Amino acid sequence: MSTDASAPEEDTVMSTIEKKITSELKPVKLEVIPAYGDPNGSHVTINVVSQAFEGKRAVQRQQMVYKVIWEEMQGAIHAVDQMKCQTPAEAGM
Repeated sequence: MSTDASAPEEDTVMSTIEKKITSELKPVKLEVIPAYGDPNGSHVTINVVSQAFEGKRAVQRQQMVYKVIWEEMQGAIHAVDQMKCQTPAEAGM
């Protein structure tokens, strides 16, 4: 997402999710992809690479992400279609 310094950034569901995950999990890589190309869509794919996942099982990693976006899951987001949570080492970084 590119921004124009003179224009205010539009808050979309996707940008809100990105901000929350970035704030809480400090990812080295983050992708929040809306299904069907709609930035306020109800289905998303989330790919996160974070050191915070070190030593955690896959389900624990997903729980960490869901905890961060729980508010959005109660309203705007109906489903996370896919979620990939990796440590930097697992992602080859």
